[in-house]
Amino acid sequence: MNFDFESRINRRGTSCYKWDFDKRLTGREGLLPFWVADMDFRVAPVIEDALQKRLDHGIFGYTARPESLDEALIAWFSRRHRWNIEASQILEAPGIVPFIHMFIQEFTSPGDSVIIQEPVYHPFRKALVGNGRKAAVNQLVRDKNGRWSMNLNELSDIIDKTGAKTLVFCSPHNPVGRVWREEELLNLADLCRAKAVTVVSDEIHADLIHSGYHHIPWLSLPEERLPRSLALVSATKTFNIPGLTTAYAIIPDPDFRRSCQSMLTTLGLGEGSSSPLSYSAAEAAWREGGPWLDALLGKIAQNDVLLRERLESELPGIIPGDLEGTYLEWLHVDYPGNLWKRLLDEGLWLSRGRDFGRSGEGYLRMNIACPSSQLEEGVDMMVKALGPEIIHS
Repeated sequence: MNFDFESRINRRGTSCYKWDFDKRLTGREGLLPFWVADMDFRVAPVIEDALQKRLDHGIFGYTARPESLDEALIAWFSRRHRWNIEASQILEAPGIVPFIHMFIQEFTSPGDSVIIQEPVYHPFRKALVGNGRKAAVNQLVRDKNGRWSMNLNELSDIIDKTGAKTLVFCSPHNPVGRVWREEELLNLADLCRAKAVTVVSDEIHADLIHSGYHHIPWLSLPEERLPRSLALVSATKTFNIPGLTTAYAIIPDPDFRRSCQSMLTTLGLGEGSSSPLSYSAAEAAWREGGPWLDALLGKIAQNDVLLRERLESELPGIIPGDLEGTYLEWLHVDYPGNLWKRLLDEGLWLSRGRDFGRSGEGYLRMNIACPSSQLEEGVDMMVKALGPEIIHS
């Protein structure tokens, strides 16, 4: 089955956060964006068909989450990730980031320390600091080959020194692109269980895994090795439907699940908090979206090769890390000055590495989920702005 990943669709004028708010967010207009993590690809035809069918019905009243959606979710994660989820373990959430905010408010107290592993998705830090908590930062470490890993010795010390009892975990990791191996996960689980640290595992990128790698869901680890835990999943990142918000917390422990359900109920959220269109899109994605996803991963792999070859030959001062998962390149920049601003002045909009934490200084994050002609144009702009100085410096 063929899918179109090469047509460039004009997203301007649709109130698109990625394309329409450049002046408000940067002070510049007409930028070519490679920053926020949504894709410039049309969604899978099965999703469009499901949405059209729902639109044709013509009534959009109060809608509860259908059992068929739970069945599709359970089958998807069993088939793709060998993770057995029970329907009773699923709680509906009003988005992954909102759930993290609510969780921090409910299960920690003002002034508490909460662990994050930077460089990491910056809304994690905002969820802590914005709610009066302290970020206990366990820095990821980068070896001489550019591979990032967890520093569990430092993490143990941080837990002891700060008294932190919650870890917001990113798996697969945004922005460094790591897909954590089983040994890494088990070592982290053993430490957190021994220290009574609750783990909130954000697995929104779980399906965006490249050839040779395999995502291991946190809750698929042996139960006896896990601390108190929950995992957050969604179809939105995988299938480019973040505007159709759907998210789910998977919580095996019944007491912990009841506490989380009570948190949602108190806030008037939970079951039925999404929309009928969102339910239809997510169910179609998880039920029939496999072929589209497989083709998408092939396209991202092609773009990864394209970017690496051009950077190696034309901009050797910009070095991508290994892309094990996600569609987000984590670019190490061997170049003085404010490269992000320099590219912005040229009309190119990437994410600043420092926004992901102190250890992101000297990096840029680039979203390559776009038609190859768009990626080529972006690299052309990089070369125009930086090429001669990097090559001859």
